[in-house]
Amino acid sequence: MQMCTPRSNHCHPYRRRKVIRLWKSVVAGAVTLIFVLCVVVPLVFHYSPGLQRFFLFLNTVTTPISLNRPEDVGLPGTRNFYLKTDKDVTIGIWHILPRSLIHSVPDDVREWPVWYESSLKQQQPIILYLHGNKGSRAESHRVELYNKLRKMDYHVITLDYRGYGDSSSVAPSEEGLVADAKAVFRYLRDKSGHSPLFVWGHSLGTGVSCHALSELCQENLCPQGLVLEAPFNNLHDEIRLNPLSQVFHSLPYFDWAFIDPIRDSGNEFKSDSHITHIACPVLILHAQDDIVVPIELGRKLYKAAKDARLPDAMPVTFVELEAEYGFGHLDIPHAPNFLSIIRKFVDKPEAKNLS
Repeated sequence: MQMCTPRSNHCHPYRRRKVIRLWKSVVAGAVTLIFVLCVVVPLVFHYSPGLQRFFLFLNTVTTPISLNRPEDVGLPGTRNFYLKTDKDVTIGIWHILPRSLIHSVPDDVREWPVWYESSLKQQQPIILYLHGNKGSRAESHRVELYNKLRKMDYHVITLDYRGYGDSSSVAPSEEGLVADAKAVFRYLRDKSGHSPLFVWGHSLGTGVSCHALSELCQENLCPQGLVLEAPFNNLHDEIRLNPLSQVFHSLPYFDWAFIDPIRDSGNEFKSDSHITHIACPVLILHAQDDIVVPIELGRKLYKAAKDARLPDAMPVTFVELEAEYGFGHLDIPHAPNFLSIIRKFVDKPEAKNLS
C-alpha cells in the first residue's frame, strides 16, 4: 500500500481538487451574499410595511416588566395610570413625583387619582418625557433619567405610545405617536394650573416632540421649554447615516428601497421643518461619539432652528458633549455638568414667563 505524503507526486491532483472545491464554495457564498444584500434585502424592505415599521419603531423589542408596578424598577411614589388618546387607543403613563412629595402620598390608593393630579399645581416644574424607539417607559436608562429629574424636584410624566409597553396594541406611526403625545400634553395643561411645563424628547422622541409641538404652538399651546436629547433633523438623513444602512449606500436604488417606502407611509419626522413653528426656548443635547444618531444631524437641526424660526422665538441652545467621555447615544445624563445644564434651562426667566 502506497502512503500519501507531502512529497508524493500522485497526491497533488487530490490537493488541487480540494482547493478548487473550496474556491468554488467561497465564490458561491460571496455571490449569494452579494445577491441577498443587493437584491433580496432591498426588495423585501421596499415591499414590506411590517418590516419597515419594525426597524423604525422597534416597539416589539422589549424586556418583560410589570409596568403597573413602577416601584419594582426603583420608582417609589409613582402612579401608573391609563389615558384614552384616540377612539380605540389607550396608553400607559407614569406620574413620577418630585423628591419633596414622595412621602406625602396617601396610603389609600383610591385617593391617588385626585391627589396626584392636584400635586401638579404646586408649582414644581413638570417634564413630559417622550422616549425613543425600542422598549417601554421602564427601560433602565430611562428610569435613571427619571430619578435624576425627580431629585431636582421635578414631576416626570412618561408614556408609552400606542404599540409600546402596555398601551393599546396598535401599529405605530408618526401620526399615531404624535396624537398620543398631544393628548398627554393637553391633559397636563388642563391639570397643572400655573406650574411650568416642559417637553423632553430623546432620539425618535425628538421627532415626536417637534411634530407635536409644532402643531400645539400654532394653537398657542407652547410649553415653557423643549429639551431635545440626541435629535436628528429628519428621518431621511437619519436613515442615510445610520450604521445599519452603510452597507447599502452604494446601491443606485438606495432611496427607492429604503427611504421612499417609509416616506410614502407618512413617517418622515421632519423636525427641521417642525421646529420653525416652535416658539419656546429649546435646548439641544448631543454627544460627539453618538453613532446611532450622528451629531452632524443635531447640528443640522440646530442650524434650521437658528435660521428659520420666527424672529420673536425664544433662544435655541446647543450643547455638545465631547467624544472622550463616551456618552454615546444613551448616556448623556451621565455628564458631570448635566444637572447644572438642565437646572439653568428650566429655571431661566424666559422659560417661566412664556405663556
